[in-house]
Amino acid sequence: MLTTMIERSLRIFLKIAVKLFSPRRLRKWQHRFFLVKQVLKEVLYMNKALIIYFSNTGNTRKVALAIKKGLEKGGMEVTVMKVSEAKDVELYDYDLVCFGSPVIHSLPPPPVFKYIKMNEDKYRDDGEVHLCSPKILNKNALVFCTYSGPHCGINEALPVGKYIRQFFEHLGFDVKGEWYEVGEFHRWKTGSIRGRLGDIRGRPNADDLALVELKTTQLVRSL
Repeated sequence: MLTTMIERSLRIFLKIAVKLFSPRRLRKWQHRFFLVKQVLKEVLYMNKALIIYFSNTGNTRKVALAIKKGLEKGGMEVTVMKVSEAKDVELYDYDLVCFGSPVIHSLPPPPVFKYIKMNEDKYRDDGEVHLCSPKILNKNALVFCTYSGPHCGINEALPVGKYIRQFFEHLGFDVKGEWYEVGEFHRWKTGSIRGRLGDIRGRPNADDLALVELKTTQLVRSL
């Protein structure tokens, strides 16, 4: 982060100043260093978060709401939208965008495909997609997927997370994580009991969601 780089530079300067300046001048520079740190915290403070998700059975919605709780605990102002409601949303208006999707045969569901394709075209036409995808300061993203993995486990979910991740990376967002959360396979009991992940009925359960909330709060504090 820019804040960290500036702080490191100032610390190096102060180490040199210890050998060059008198104690009185050194105290003045230390005070200036403290003021710069306070200003940076205020100027670069990130507060606006957006959660966009698609949920057909409710699994992804549960995770989205747990992330919302974690973001709010971390002090962020949170907006939550379904994919169908986010058509005209400007992603760059937010400091952190969290995007959630279920997995259908190793792919995102059609509404997620449609949303990403529409926005890829929009931002490319606006000149926001650049070669090598340089990161934009204080524009962060989090990808989360719910999956049942009855046949191949988490490997069925990885293509979806990577697909959504590359969308945000193309736009210059710094993707802070890909989270894969186990979810019950609704309407196929055998898939929720005898699949590769074992008995996943009722998941994501209370413990799963509590962990998501905790990880989210920790993520906010790391920004």
